Amino acid sequence: MKKLLLHFFFIFSIFIVTLSLSKCVAQTISLQTLGSLQPNCNETSGLEQTDSTSIWTHNDSGGKPMLYHYLLNGQLIDSTVIVGATNVDWEDLANDHAGSLFIGDFGNNVCNRTNLRIYRVSTYALASGTDTVFADTISFSYPDQNAFPPSGANLNFDCEAMILSGDSLYLFSKNISTSNSSGFTKCYRLPSSPGNYVAELIDSFFTNQQVTSADISDDDSNLVLLTYQSVYIFKNFVQHHFFSVTPEHYSFTGLTQKEAVLYKNNHELYISDERFFGTGGNLYLVDLISGIENQKGLKKNSSIYPNPCATQFSIAATSSIKEKLCINIFNESGKEVWAGNNLKLPIDISTENFCVGIYFIQIISPSLNEEFKLTVVH
Repeated sequence: MKKLLLHFFFIFSIFIVTLSLSKCVAQTISLQTLGSLQPNCNETSGLEQTDSTSIWTHNDSGGKPMLYHYLLNGQLIDSTVIVGATNVDWEDLANDHAGSLFIGDFGNNVCNRTNLRIYRVSTYALASGTDTVFADTISFSYPDQNAFPPSGANLNFDCEAMILSGDSLYLFSKNISTSNSSGFTKCYRLPSSPGNYVAELIDSFFTNQQVTSADISDDDSNLVLLTYQSVYIFKNFVQHHFFSVTPEHYSFTGLTQKEAVLYKNNHELYISDERFFGTGGNLYLVDLISGIENQKGLKKNSSIYPNPCATQFSIAATSSIKEKLCINIFNESGKEVWAGNNLKLPIDISTENFCVGIYFIQIISPSLNEEFKLTVVH
């Protein structure tokens, strides 16, 4: 009985949080493919511009300490080695539009790093086409981290998202905790000049998704947080109180991991993704006005319920499906956690061995290819 009461309390809490965020229910938005970043950037993880006709990007953990320069159609222009830097886990880029580009070496998957760094390089040197550019270093630590690593319920010191606004850098954590209340991204502030600092924790926001990149518009009026499968858009906040407003929320179709985001202008975004299941590894354009997909009349042939679920969910047919189906379920990191072949609907699937979080369901037959997002809330 006590366990049932605890489950009820948690599900009720999620319901209350969902009500409070009801204005940011995700609409689906389309991605326009501009070009491939292959083969140099299989794991693109940051985007920035030093002009309007090209982009800079990089690979994440284990990649070379190198920035790649592409035209918007995916044609590689050149690459630049960053001298005085190592790529432990590069995760995002930021530009102060006054001569400096910042490279975030703060990926921290198991939250045990004590060498978190941000490199600062000259955009003028990059634009000159030189093969190498020297970097200054900003070293930092988190004020609220005392264990390296902390417990599984407190793994909120990974970071993949950074912006620059005014004279400060703002970092947004990628929460990988195992606790039921792990859906918050934390926002930290740092000086943008070289030195050794303790970051300032200034705010947090409940996304219940892992934040993989961030950007702020040139006029400092719009902030975007990217997750694997969606974007949160914060508009017209006062000063740097980003989370004082209710965001717009847009989701993408497809199973690739969206890893980098950049404002083209106040209503268009560049987004890139990692190579995944033989797809992705591309640069995309997203129009936040015309790209919203009209959901009326887009009836799927199957459905899942309940969603969110605690211990089990069902997949049912909404129209006649006579073919045998293949069903695959992946977690947010792209790892397959369940698979079945030669299946017929309806089918019940247990989630008792699934961790709390977001999952992606692929339903495939010779004439059917549908995808769903499932939330598990034990």
